[in-house]
Amino acid sequence: MKYRTLIFAPLLCLLMLMPILAQAQALYRWVDDRGEVHYGQVPPAGVQAEQIRRASPPSDRAAQERLDRAVGASQERQDEQRRAASEQERQADSERIRRENCTQARNNLETLTARGGRVTIRENGAYRVLEEEERQRMLEETQAQIEEYCGDAAR
Repeated sequence: MKYRTLIFAPLLCLLMLMPILAQAQALYRWVDDRGEVHYGQVPPAGVQAEQIRRASPPSDRAAQERLDRAVGASQERQDEQRRAASEQERQADSERIRRENCTQARNNLETLTARGGRVTIRENGAYRVLEEEERQRMLEETQAQIEEYCGDAAR
């Protein structure tokens, strides 16, 4: 127990003195005749002492530059997140429109093939029967739309 006290007491004192030591112009480290390590602003005469170099605190400019870089990086991440969210929304809209087009193309195919191929369409408030050539052309267009929007051929 006494051994711990002997070790930790000087360390505790040193830690408490650190703010004061940090203010000092120079700090030296030396070892005495008994092998004990000492720290101080002025080393004793005749002892080889090592000057301890401390890192100087960052200037306000350096701190501001780091802060600016961190803020810039944060804004870039937010912008990227917004772009990703916008892209996801655009893709969701595109997928919704594709499904609607697929449904409409399948409904058109059903209309063009129902009732034995006899199809009537409304133009200017009046109905008319499609000619077979026109119906075949519309069937081809509808099947191409189904392939494009539904990803499969007409069944």
